[in-house]
Amino acid sequence: MRSIVSLLPKLGKRSLSRVFTAMIVSNLILLLIPVSMGLFLYTKVEDVLEGNARRQNTAMLEQLRLSLDNKLKEMDILAKQLAFNPKLATLLSYSGTPEDEAYKQVEFVRNDLNRYQSFASGFVKDFYVYLQANDLILKPGVRTDTETFYNKYYQYENASYHEWQEVLGSYHNLSFQPSAALWQDPVNLGNKARVITFLQSLPIYEVTETRGSLVILIDEAKIQEMFKQLELANDSTIFIVDQAERIIASTDQDTSLGEGLLQRLTRASGLFHDQWNGTDSIISYTSSKQADWYYVSIMPKDLFMQKVESMKHIALLVLIVALVCGGAAACWIAYRQYSPVKRMVAAIIQGRPSARVKAGNEYDFITASIEGTLLEERHLRSRLMEQAPVIQTNFLSRLIRGYVDLEQESMDAQLDFMNIQFISDTFAVFIVQIEDIAEYAQVESEAKWTQVRFIISNIALDLMNERHVGYAVELERDRIAFLLNMETERADRHAEELHVMQEQLLQIMQDRFKVCMTIAVSDIHEGTAEIGHAYLEAMAAFDYRMFRGQNAIIHFGELQETTPHYYYPLEFEVQLVNHVKSGDIDNVAKLLDNIYEMNFNTAKMTLELGLCLFFNIISTFLKITNTTNSQLEPLLGPNADPIKNLFNCKTVDEMHKETKRLYAQLTASFRTSQSDHSKQLLMDITEMIDLHLRDQNLGLVMIADHFGMTPQYVSSFFKKASGQNLTDYITRARIELAKQSMMLSEYTNAQLAHMVGYTNDVVFIRAFKKLEGVTPGKYRVSIQRASREQNKEARG
Repeated sequence: MRSIVSLLPKLGKRSLSRVFTAMIVSNLILLLIPVSMGLFLYTKVEDVLEGNARRQNTAMLEQLRLSLDNKLKEMDILAKQLAFNPKLATLLSYSGTPEDEAYKQVEFVRNDLNRYQSFASGFVKDFYVYLQANDLILKPGVRTDTETFYNKYYQYENASYHEWQEVLGSYHNLSFQPSAALWQDPVNLGNKARVITFLQSLPIYEVTETRGSLVILIDEAKIQEMFKQLELANDSTIFIVDQAERIIASTDQDTSLGEGLLQRLTRASGLFHDQWNGTDSIISYTSSKQADWYYVSIMPKDLFMQKVESMKHIALLVLIVALVCGGAAACWIAYRQYSPVKRMVAAIIQGRPSARVKAGNEYDFITASIEGTLLEERHLRSRLMEQAPVIQTNFLSRLIRGYVDLEQESMDAQLDFMNIQFISDTFAVFIVQIEDIAEYAQVESEAKWTQVRFIISNIALDLMNERHVGYAVELERDRIAFLLNMETERADRHAEELHVMQEQLLQIMQDRFKVCMTIAVSDIHEGTAEIGHAYLEAMAAFDYRMFRGQNAIIHFGELQETTPHYYYPLEFEVQLVNHVKSGDIDNVAKLLDNIYEMNFNTAKMTLELGLCLFFNIISTFLKITNTTNSQLEPLLGPNADPIKNLFNCKTVDEMHKETKRLYAQLTASFRTSQSDHSKQLLMDITEMIDLHLRDQNLGLVMIADHFGMTPQYVSSFFKKASGQNLTDYITRARIELAKQSMMLSEYTNAQLAHMVGYTNDVVFIRAFKKLEGVTPGKYRVSIQRASREQNKEARG
């Protein structure tokens, strides 16, 4: 056989030059691949850019639609709240006296319209209600007739008063009027703004017998601000068109959309080419989901094509420069690659190692590293064996947390390398949290914590390795994670065996070592890819130790049946506020206990909702302190932070006790001033009753509304403060007034009943007989007889 050395001299310059040429050709071929792709993209640049422009225009138009639809949705909420307001329905059909009707209207403006006034900012400029029967306008802070309102508050530039009044009296169902100029405060020539008018006839479900209208003014300036971004981005003109082909608003008030274009808006959204104002344009449109509107964007195609041509010229220039520079770079790279090969061949031909030079690339590094490769490999294996336990622990930590890429390398190879053996594809993860070692170690030191972790790990591994295979990983000073690989036999008993194992571990650590801890257990999963998921389940179960407390075993499977809400209704919050303000400590404590019992003892709740419930209860606490100007520092001490104190608690039971303590201190602070306040409130209630005895609406609800309290609280307070029911007190006062009127005049029972606030004489007679023991007629006869006898005695 001929040796390789005998063949080497035959390598001449011609052969080497062929190698160099092959390198250049190879680099040029590689260069031609991106160049060819660049040429292909160059031919498609116009289509790509046009497609990108279309998608960008459509996306921005869709963004405009979403923004406006959100605003329209907020306006729709305002419209529904006003239209379905029961007090407004009463005003539309009210047939009482003019004074009562005016009182109801003023009350509706003060208590209802003013409450919605916060909507009249930004998108919604203002709103008002038209009562057709009274020819009145009601708006926040205003009650006036239509003509005064039109001349003093809002006046359309291109519409007279009678035209505006005719529009108000017509039937409208979610109708939007095109943009129009509106004078604000026309008497003083105030600001002029453009608005879009929303009209809804009232009542909503009446078509032929409308009795009023709801009017909402939309500030067109806010819509124009939304137009600006789309208009500046692609030099387009924006229109809003309704189903009746009316232009509601646009960026150019002097242009129209054209009847031909309007007829092509037939789908929910789309894009097409057409002529607009004599120019080829790209028209894209989309429909609103909140109103019968189309959003239309018109972009001149000439402006777009100028950008496309400019980009094509730039792309062609870059392609030529890249080709020239790439060819030069290919030759230079080929030469650089050829040089180390030439030196290696020369070294082999001469039969001696190549000169020791500083490595400049991979070839030089390989040449300089061949002699020491085997020695370094042996050294690396020795070091690897020394670090095997640390590497195994690190690998298990990453495996349990799901950080190992199981697709990059086969799992068997990784486990063999780490000296880890699994007997099946069934896994579970449980986490041990060491809560307290005070009874085990009087002085907590790092050595004591290490001992406790060592004890727990060994006991748990002994329990697991009786039938299965287990591994332990120390996560933190007080936390250990265990990976349990379960044998395949008796798979139906795996869950039971896992629970028994945790109970034994917990019992041994409590009885023998006096160590308090909590165990969180995942479900049982199949496959190594699910180990990370099992760890997340165990961590999720661990978070619920706030509910279970210490020395508990928490299984993730028990957390599945949880309610997606908590019970803390508005009525409970109102009762809680009233009890605190009245200084009723006992009822405050009972109410907090009821809330805790209903949410945590009788229902299953998620951890997040439990924390949210306590946050809402503390939020009520802060509301009371803010509305009553109570200072937290005198109440709770310096640097007091009720939220921080609450969430420093480890369990929900501790949170509940802390909440009761805070409320008890706050309630006690109201007791000092409660006596004088109660007397004044009782005097105010009795004074109001005396002033409104003749009012047929006088009752618990009317009094509660007057003082801004709940009927239940007013009834309970009056009973406690006066010793009698509120209803009995009103009845007694009315009967006394009726008795005085009997002595002074000859009114009939029906007249007396109306005078003292009863709707009919039957109710009056029944109430009179219940209190006096006789009917009003017999009582009248008795007082007349007594009066005659007194007169006789006076004469005698």
